Amino acid sequence: MKTKRFYTLLLLEITALGMISAYFLIDSSDIYRWYVGDTNFVKQNKNCDLHDGSCRVIIHDASEITLSITPRAIPLMKPLQFQVRTKGIHTNQLVLEVYATNMNMGFHKSQLKRVRDNVYEGNITLPSCIVGSMIWNANIIANKSNRSVGAIFEFKTK
Repeated sequence: MKTKRFYTLLLLEITALGMISAYFLIDSSDIYRWYVGDTNFVKQNKNCDLHDGSCRVIIHDASEITLSITPRAIPLMKPLQFQVRTKGIHTNQLVLEVYATNMNMGFHKSQLKRVRDNVYEGNITLPSCIVGSMIWNANIIANKSNRSVGAIFEFKTK
């Protein structure tokens, strides 16, 4: 005959097994993305050239994301420093995603480090290509507490 203690222990074991399974099967970043939804991107002005200097994007809520790349020649196979300045975006975390648009050159992702208030930096080395001129996108993603916003910057390499 099963006692009340048996059923209590059985219930605790089932609960513990469920929690452990949930921990391993559910990715917290997926839950966060489900909560905040898709990232709303704004693209840079076509007249801005990252070879000449920094480019700025104004997000729909009047916040700003400004990107600069050094060295300005944006060489391939050499470390590039991406510096992002923000205005009206309060986050400790910015993500940089760089990828080529006219050929698959891989997906290069970096967690930008906060170096001071509203200034973030990260490094990426882009691969070379035998085809020649490449068009790249640099996506900056700011995950706010209730939504995700981003800016798309386009640049070319030779």
